[in-house]
Amino acid sequence: MPTILVVEDQEDIQSLLKDVLGETYRIIQATTGAQALARFQQEEPDLILLDLMLPVVTGDSVLKAIRHMSSVPVIILTAIQDKTRTVSLLEQGANDYVTKPFDIDELRARVQVQLRQSGALKADADAAGESDAKICFQGIELDRMEHTVSVDGHRVELARKEFAILELLMDHPHRVFEKEDLYRQVWNQPYINAENTLNVHLSTLRTSLNRYAGSQRYIVSVWGIGVRLV
Repeated sequence: MPTILVVEDQEDIQSLLKDVLGETYRIIQATTGAQALARFQQEEPDLILLDLMLPVVTGDSVLKAIRHMSSVPVIILTAIQDKTRTVSLLEQGANDYVTKPFDIDELRARVQVQLRQSGALKADADAAGESDAKICFQGIELDRMEHTVSVDGHRVELARKEFAILELLMDHPHRVFEKEDLYRQVWNQPYINAENTLNVHLSTLRTSLNRYAGSQRYIVSVWGIGVRLV
């Protein structure tokens, strides 16, 4: 079971995060920056949820210290709405961020993506027998272990990023992903001058899937928002 270090000084948010994530992950907690660094070294967690507004030792300082020691995934919890600020945090080494007040399902999804990309979920799944190695949706079968995709039994060759996009969409088949969010979760980079890159990969992915889909169209654009699986 992956271990998550929750660094948050507000007791109600700490309690909420433990309740919603505790059934799936082992949760350890810290309420100050100094305590967070001590617990990180003691426990070696698989992921950190890090609040920025901590007393004395700030979240920025904790992030900087952790990045000197480890590449463990860090998701920032912040009430700051400033895009420049959040981009700066990503450039400093944060893997993702969630703005307060956050949606619980979105937070779970972001945690799962980071743990999968770091290999922590894969290792945990190996120990559990890989019960969720394959996911299926409307004739598409994606095998995480073999890194293969088929449509109605026909093997489809996908590049690594196209596979990652499809995997994310299939994990959340009813969710509309903003392009910025989709790019950040797949590339682990800020969405700066990246629209063309993402559009090219989406176009190639659509073409590959639709080759064997007949009249079915799997990935559609939602005007003004992003894309979703249908």
